[in-house]
Amino acid sequence: MRLLLVSHPPLIPELGVPQVVLSLAHALRERGHDTLAWSPEPLPPGTRWWDRWRAQRSALERFVREAGPFDAIDAPAISLGPHLGRAARLVARSFQPEMLYMKADLRAQLLRPTWRTPFHAAHGVVVSAAVIRGWKRAALIVCQGTLERDWMLRRFPRWAPRLRVWVVAPPAAERAALATVRRERVQRPGRGTRFLWIGRWTAHKGTARLVRFLRERAASHPDDSFTVAGCGPAAERDLPPGLLRDGRLRIVPSFPRADLPALLTAHDAGLFTSSVEGWGLCLNEMLEAGLPVYATRAGGVADLAPYWADRLRAFPPPARLEPPGPEPDLAPYFERFSWPETARLYEEDLLALEPRP
Repeated sequence: MRLLLVSHPPLIPELGVPQVVLSLAHALRERGHDTLAWSPEPLPPGTRWWDRWRAQRSALERFVREAGPFDAIDAPAISLGPHLGRAARLVARSFQPEMLYMKADLRAQLLRPTWRTPFHAAHGVVVSAAVIRGWKRAALIVCQGTLERDWMLRRFPRWAPRLRVWVVAPPAAERAALATVRRERVQRPGRGTRFLWIGRWTAHKGTARLVRFLRERAASHPDDSFTVAGCGPAAERDLPPGLLRDGRLRIVPSFPRADLPALLTAHDAGLFTSSVEGWGLCLNEMLEAGLPVYATRAGGVADLAPYWADRLRAFPPPARLEPPGPEPDLAPYFERFSWPETARLYEEDLLALEPRP
């Protein structure tokens, strides 16, 4: 099959969505499919935030006309316009739950409204309508994890026969480095716990929840320390300035993928605070590096929990942290959460579709 996988962000491995698009494309090529990973970036100069989705859709339609034909086009639902349905079978793959993200971010804006808030609300209505129309056009609707699938079943039960679930994993090369970190991890002498949080600094990542935790934990556990990584420059204005000044809180605005193993090695426990999440690849990364992770029930948590015993724990951490028990048998985890397995299931779903009329 000739397949097109679309990433809205540019195809840079340091970004979450492009990383999984590139991994899936590679795994499908390994199965013999002519698979192209593509992004509409860079968008035309002057593209405004409220019209970005239209520019992305237009760029995709132009590209398909020029580079087609394809047997299937896999893209976020908002980019599946009416013209694409005549060009190939459409797969609405969820890389980010756009409607839930917008709802969470708007709720945060309403706590501190500005003159822009009504415009963001109106934009959310327009975008949500475009997402729903994309789902209607898709032959398959692929949800990222069972939590999103369950939400879709509640909201759109008529689409149940078209719903599928996919899971993600780190690339194979990075997995080897994470396994080394896990094998070489030793109990660090000392009283304090070094906590690590990784993510973009945006409301649906639970940033307000994280800030509350940092203040409370720092006051009750003076030996603990914290790192907030991958957050960009915006985090500094919200994080407790006193913790930054005394060095107990460190910000790493960005880091190359090659530095991830060292970052994980330097910490004792992970934090995951999202209220809404597509998946949260940092969950896999922290767990595979041997960190216990304290996580809210969002993204991939429900899918990962059965494989990690007491390593995946509820957020917030208790006052006294118990060391994790013996490492569980991870063979079932690595079998389920692998790109070759994901590609195999993807192929089965596409081959099971009825031929286009």
